[in-house]
Amino acid sequence: MSHDNANAHDVITRLQASWGEGVITAANELEYFATDVYSQGQPLLAVLRPRSAQQLADAVKQLTDAGVAVVPRGGGMSYTGGYIATQRPSVLVDTGGLDRIVEINVEDAYVVVEAGVTWRALKDALDEKGVRTPYFGPMSGSHATVGGGMSQGAVFHGSARYGCSADVVLGLQVVTANGDILSTGSAAAANTAPFFRWYGPDLTGLFLGDCGLLGIKTRIVLKLIPKHAHIDYLSWQFPTADGLFDALGVLARNGLASETAAFDPALTGIRMRRASLSSDVKALTNVIKKGGLISGLKLAVKGRDIVDQQQFSLHITVEGDSAAEVADRVARARKGVEGFGQSVEPSIPKMMAANPFAAWNSMLGPQGERWAPVHAIVPHSKAVAVFNALQALFAHEQKNMEAHGMFIGTLISSVGAQAALIEPCIYWPDSHNAFHLRTVDADHRERIGCPGENLNARAAADTLKRQIADVMRANGAVNLQLGKFYDYRAGRDPAALAVLDAVKAQLDPKGLMNPGVLSR
Repeated sequence: MSHDNANAHDVITRLQASWGEGVITAANELEYFATDVYSQGQPLLAVLRPRSAQQLADAVKQLTDAGVAVVPRGGGMSYTGGYIATQRPSVLVDTGGLDRIVEINVEDAYVVVEAGVTWRALKDALDEKGVRTPYFGPMSGSHATVGGGMSQGAVFHGSARYGCSADVVLGLQVVTANGDILSTGSAAAANTAPFFRWYGPDLTGLFLGDCGLLGIKTRIVLKLIPKHAHIDYLSWQFPTADGLFDALGVLARNGLASETAAFDPALTGIRMRRASLSSDVKALTNVIKKGGLISGLKLAVKGRDIVDQQQFSLHITVEGDSAAEVADRVARARKGVEGFGQSVEPSIPKMMAANPFAAWNSMLGPQGERWAPVHAIVPHSKAVAVFNALQALFAHEQKNMEAHGMFIGTLISSVGAQAALIEPCIYWPDSHNAFHLRTVDADHRERIGCPGENLNARAAADTLKRQIADVMRANGAVNLQLGKFYDYRAGRDPAALAVLDAVKAQLDPKGLMNPGVLSR
């Protein structure tokens, strides 16, 4: 054993003596924590599950002093290597133990949460107060955490109207590699509450989307708004991608929808091959609770068959503070989309609204295939061109995809007024990794089966995944959830990189906080 490894083991032994079960070293647990949705990293020395920021700060200083890399993990829903260790020795910090909702301040319109709080737990707590965060989580919010959403960036619930996860943040508490605990926003000043983000330079923004490059988030302060009292749903189908993107742009620029979700024909087919809505008793029960018996019965009868599998489809929720406001938004949405597509029964957005965080089983395909999404965020003016460039890539790779049993379906959405999100999802036959086995429901895995290990298909999927990202970058896309996959540095303004690198050197002079992040 090298001197450095001896020092690392000494630190772990000391932490075990004081933390007890908060230090995890069992082999099966280390394998699980070393794996994300897509890949497996270097073996871990241990996993730490802190209960306070100070406890974490003390441990991080000991680890970095001993030359141990420290890798933060949220809910584990990353597919870009965000918490995959790239070197040894490495210790992973599971922030799931930091799961307190510290303060809900309705009067001053903010909430303070620890990083390990899931979006579902936060929504449940805020529902009781009649408030919400403007953006309130990804579709995987039953598992995904608020801290993970801030480190990686996240979109969906509320994104069409209010933007992404970073747009709702007022301040942060962060543990740095040298064991300091720093605060941003108004909370960093003496005798002030964490009610305001901009107090001098916006240090909060430095730590958003950094994937733990600059430190480990332990607390997050988010904006609150009153819950919208009224909701309605609309769906359309379109013969062409051009019509879909035109409609999406109209809705986005006018701020008419709270959520937008669109499927190309291939993704619609994939969804259809999953269990039908009418057989999902739990999902139907939630629709009935939210929308009434009639909505549930219509859904049970029509299911997803209302959508033509040969067309693109768009599904939105429309919210407001009065019935009149919602009616006005619905009328404006219908008028704006008129001429681009055909209105259809809004079964799918009703289901999504009634089951907002039900996506964790979707990380496997309808016959147990592995899944890997790659996304682009582009201005509306470039959306069609980017989509078509991706279709050209898929056409060029079609024979190779067929040879390996790969297929692709594309999810499309909008983020605020300015941006469209395009997310091709690759499916290929392959074995399920430790993360799938722990996270996907056992009965669901039994129903869909497992194709078995397929290293050739896995390698082909990895190559295609990178080709997709290259096409997106060449066409002016930006990305969230950068992790260790998306190419952050290539072509970036050298002056901007110099500032980031200087901040990194100040906060983490040994380069031991999540090595490999943002390095591509």
